[in-house]
Amino acid sequence: MLHDIRYAMMLLCAPFAALAMGCGTTATISRINEPEIEGKIVSSADDMLLVETRAGNETIAARNVTDIDHPGNVAATIGTLLTGYGVANIVVGAPQCDRGGAAYCLGVFLPATIGVPLMAWGFATWGRSKYAASASSKSNDVSFNVVPAASFQKNNTFLGANATVSF
Repeated sequence: MLHDIRYAMMLLCAPFAALAMGCGTTATISRINEPEIEGKIVSSADDMLLVETRAGNETIAARNVTDIDHPGNVAATIGTLLTGYGVANIVVGAPQCDRGGAAYCLGVFLPATIGVPLMAWGFATWGRSKYAASASSKSNDVSFNVVPAASFQKNNTFLGANATVSF
């Protein structure tokens, strides 16, 4: 039963990752008595948001903004779930990689391999947009450092080649 679930999840990982990566980097800004506007939030200063839209740059009074749907939150959520499943999959399946072969081991590591970059991209995109919209933002120069909280290393031999995977 566990193998059936693992193979089904492997088949579902790629389409979900492709769907989530299709998300853009524009925020949707809801305003009082005006239509929503979509664009990249560049900065915020003096109670004004500077938004880069398809038509050019626009300034929006912060007092007229009712809600901002920042980009990246969906990708971060899907990536986090996929990473969690992937780590559990590695813990359960990695000891059998030597017996299962290369295709089996690929299925063991694939969810985490897709989930980690998707999660990182989602959180970085969401964080940049949130920072640019904050009152302390003066420009769009933001840097993020990602520090691993845990480390896992597995060494295996596939078809005569050595493979090392670290998380």
